[in-house]
Amino acid sequence: MEQQVKQLFLQYIKNRATREEAERVISMINAGGHEEEWEAAMREAEPTGSATENTDETDFPGLDTALLYKRINSKLLSMENRSPYRWMAYAAAVLLLLGVAFFLNKPVDRKNKVLQNTAGLKPLAHPGLRKWIKLPDGTSVQLNVDSKLDYPETFDGKTNREVTLSGEAYFDVKHDVKHPFVIHTANLKTTVLGTAFNISAYPSAKTITVTVTRGKVMVQDASKTLAVLIPNQQMTWNVGNAIAQKHRVNAEDVIAWKAQDLIMDDVSLQQAADMIASRYKIKVIFKNEKVKDCRFTAAFLNRNQLPQVITVLTDITNASYDLKGNTLYIDGPGCDN
Repeated sequence: MEQQVKQLFLQYIKNRATREEAERVISMINAGGHEEEWEAAMREAEPTGSATENTDETDFPGLDTALLYKRINSKLLSMENRSPYRWMAYAAAVLLLLGVAFFLNKPVDRKNKVLQNTAGLKPLAHPGLRKWIKLPDGTSVQLNVDSKLDYPETFDGKTNREVTLSGEAYFDVKHDVKHPFVIHTANLKTTVLGTAFNISAYPSAKTITVTVTRGKVMVQDASKTLAVLIPNQQMTWNVGNAIAQKHRVNAEDVIAWKAQDLIMDDVSLQQAADMIASRYKIKVIFKNEKVKDCRFTAAFLNRNQLPQVITVLTDITNASYDLKGNTLYIDGPGCDN
C-alpha cells in the first residue's frame, strides 16, 4: 500500500497524474498521515546534476520535503471550505516546477532549507521554456529554450569550475581568481574568473557566438586563443571553416531574450518590490517596514502574471498582500534571515 501511495505522489509531482489521481492526492494530503510516502516520492524526483530545458522531470536540489508537505497541508486546511479544484490549483502551484524556483534563505548556503515552486497554475508540457540555475559555486545561469547545461554536483577539489553547454545561456559567474570558470561548447572553451556574458551554441547552428556584458573572457579552440573579449564585444566562430571574427555590439540587444524572465537572486522583499513595480507598472506600499528585509532567491520565467508572482513571494516571506487597482499593499511580521 505504501509503495502504491508513493507512486501516486510521484505521478502527481511529475505532472503525470490524471484528474482523478490528482483529486485523490489532494484528498490524501488534506487528510494527512502520508508524510513518509510523500518524502520518498520527492527524493525519487530529485535530479542528478544536469539541467536541461528538454525535460518534464522535477528539479529539487536540497529540498526540505517535510516542510513542503506541511506548507501544502496548512494551505489546504485553510481553504477547506472552498472548491476542491482551488486546492488542486494551489498544490499544482506548489509542485509543478515550470516557472519559478525559490530559496527560503541564503541560496548558496546548502545547510539552509531550500524550497522550489512554480507561480504558474497551468501545466506547460512543451519544451520551449527557459530555466534558471544556481550552480554550487553561486554562479547564476539563465538557459534559453531547448538548451542544456551539464555541471557537477560540486566544484570542491577541482582546479577549474567546468561545465558543458548545448544551446544558449547567460552566465553571471561568481568571482574566484583561484578557480577559473570554463564553459565547453562544441570545439570551443570559454574561460573567465568572474564576469557576465552570453553564449549561443545550438548544435544545429552554423556559428557559435560569445558576447560579454561585464568583465573579460577568453575564448579558445584546441590549439590557440581565438579572442579576448571585454564588454560589448562579441566573437563569432564559424563551425564549418573554424574562422573566428570579433565584433563590437550592443550586448543588451544580444541578451534581449532573457528580458522576460524576472530573476531575484538573494534580494530583499523591498528590492523585489522595486523590480515588480518597474515590470508591471504599479506602486508598492509596505504596511510593515520589517517585511521589507525578508531575503530570498526567486526566478520567475517566461513572464508570469502579476498575481502569480505576488502569491509566491508573499507566501515564502510569510506576508500578505492586497492589490487595489495599480497599487499593491504588502503586510507581514517580517522574517528571520
